[in-house]
Amino acid sequence: MRRALLPLLLISAALLLPACSAVRLGYGNADSLARWWIDQYLDLSAEQDALARERLTRLMAWHRKSQLPDYASVLGQARSLATGKATAADGLLLTEAIIRRVRRFADQAIPDAADLLLTLTPAQIERMAVRQAEKNLSYAKEARLAEGEAGRRKARFMRLLERAEYWYGAFSDDQEAAIRQLVEAQPSGAQFWYEERLRRQNELLELARRVQAEKPSRERVVALLRDYADRFDIPADPSRRVVALALRQASSELAAAIQALTTPAQREHARTRFDDLIREIGELAQEA
Repeated sequence: MRRALLPLLLISAALLLPACSAVRLGYGNADSLARWWIDQYLDLSAEQDALARERLTRLMAWHRKSQLPDYASVLGQARSLATGKATAADGLLLTEAIIRRVRRFADQAIPDAADLLLTLTPAQIERMAVRQAEKNLSYAKEARLAEGEAGRRKARFMRLLERAEYWYGAFSDDQEAAIRQLVEAQPSGAQFWYEERLRRQNELLELARRVQAEKPSRERVVALLRDYADRFDIPADPSRRVVALALRQASSELAAAIQALTTPAQREHARTRFDDLIREIGELAQEA
């Protein structure tokens, strides 16, 4: 979860993103990085900082021991897609595999997030709202939302090309032109996902304000956070849910089409990237 349940889920999801060379450094300092991230949004008191430190240390110990070994199987699944003959269905299966693991992490983190949420002051909640608004401005600029669909597609093309070149190496001019055509043939979905981002943020702020005002029991706060997490990645509204699932399907189709454009040398480049990442994850798991 981004900008929600604090940054705890990012620790889990980040390991499945292109950052192989930084995995050991980032994972080894994940609790400190998460605490810093939380502080940027909340300006923690000394007592809250101590709580965050203790819970994050415990959470990461649980994750390293019980969850990290499983990540190699997901990365192996991703490697097969990147180096074999991928289909959109394969991509959706991988997406679901990642979501299941992030949800497992969320389930473990929610009670600790509830304890911190119960300590927030009105000033801290408003600080969080201000920080979210600031980050939204940067997000909208990067996604080129103000430039209409044409600008959003340009931003999406650049983002996809950067990620693809991380895994596969440099693309030729012809390949870049083909990818651009693929991107132009689909709606970007940028405005929709931005609205979903705002929905998640607003729901979290409403939840935090409700908790601060009503002072419910810890069990009730945990239940509220679990309900929030259940609708985090896909909206509950039926009409918007249809759009979200269609965009997810389109993204998987696009990923498969880009993979089909790659050469044997590029796929071998991706294999090496994944092998290095899988090895590093395995080493980290053994250190538990």
